[in-house]
Amino acid sequence: MSKEEPRRSGERQKGRFKGLTLTAFLIVLTLVAAACSDGTAEPASTPDAEKASDAGDTDTSSVRSQANGDGPESLALCFANSIDAVGRGSLDAGVAGFDECLAEDYVFEFQDFPGGPSTVCPGDGCPVQDFSSLGEMRAVFADGFFVNSGYIATQHQVLNVDVEQNGDQAEVVAYIQAQHFLPDNSVDIAWNDYSYTAVLEDDVWKMDTETIVGTAFLNFQGSVVGGGGDVAPLSSVGEVTMRNTLQDPGADEATFPSLFGQADDAYDEFASISADDVEFPTALSQDGTPAGDLNGLYSIDLAEGSIAFEVVADPDDPFWSGVFGLFPEGKVDRYYFTFDQPHGATDFTSDNPNLNVRIDSETELVVELMAGYDLQPGVNFTVELS
Repeated sequence: MSKEEPRRSGERQKGRFKGLTLTAFLIVLTLVAAACSDGTAEPASTPDAEKASDAGDTDTSSVRSQANGDGPESLALCFANSIDAVGRGSLDAGVAGFDECLAEDYVFEFQDFPGGPSTVCPGDGCPVQDFSSLGEMRAVFADGFFVNSGYIATQHQVLNVDVEQNGDQAEVVAYIQAQHFLPDNSVDIAWNDYSYTAVLEDDVWKMDTETIVGTAFLNFQGSVVGGGGDVAPLSSVGEVTMRNTLQDPGADEATFPSLFGQADDAYDEFASISADDVEFPTALSQDGTPAGDLNGLYSIDLAEGSIAFEVVADPDDPFWSGVFGLFPEGKVDRYYFTFDQPHGATDFTSDNPNLNVRIDSETELVVELMAGYDLQPGVNFTVELS
């Protein structure tokens, strides 16, 4: 559960917008939010030039940091800039930003939903206990959530900022609309009630307390940008690990290296998905095994929506020639593919009738070669994923 942008229990939904890119959708969503504000939304980055003209002594320069801000509302921009620096992977910039705008006695609270459980930092229940500054605590708290959720960028908007100032103290109430972007071209959007108190420290406004209360959370799945259709299986993955196992009739499944007394992961193979190159051109080749140096058995090529196998071992190969032949009942040769991102496959077809694809998880596929499969030099077949 999100602590940075808490979600209401039971409220998460998924919406699919065919042919509408996330960029276009978010532009529309932002315009709607602005239109619904009745003109009361006042972005913290825009100084009130009219008030400055009347007062004659108000700083009207563009608010890019709290040091150049002209009031407690500028802290909302400090929050947005700092947390989005963290969301882009710039933790140091986020720490520096938060350090600039937090008061000496700063405390923040995240509530999952109105009246629901909450987390208070600093404190015994805060997940960040080791920090050198309050800004570091705040940034590391956000970073932990973003990294664990797999977000590659964030965009926080603070809307309808309302300020009540009383001398050197102020209370600010607003809304947060936060977009969290994922590698599969989807976005998690959180809506939150946002409030903070501010105090003057050495004539500079600082955030003294901060409270975020979750009100809604949705995930929107976009189509491939420019494609207008669904994302093809394997199109979003970058790295893959392949492991082979063998199960003989009446025996337990065993990894290929364990047959030589090696650790199960000793012969794992790794590759980056490429549209131009074969990921595993000599799969199962190994040097220095107890049986000597082994040549590759298969060429395995992964592409958008497919996995292609071709037997590349020679007919007289000193090791594989003893393996060639028809698989009897109960024999299964398995190829485990583990991806760094969800593969997107839910079904398959193949021109090899003696093959099955097992979908173990959103990041793991298993190709099973079974009884009736005739392993011979030059044999090739393809798995089509959907």
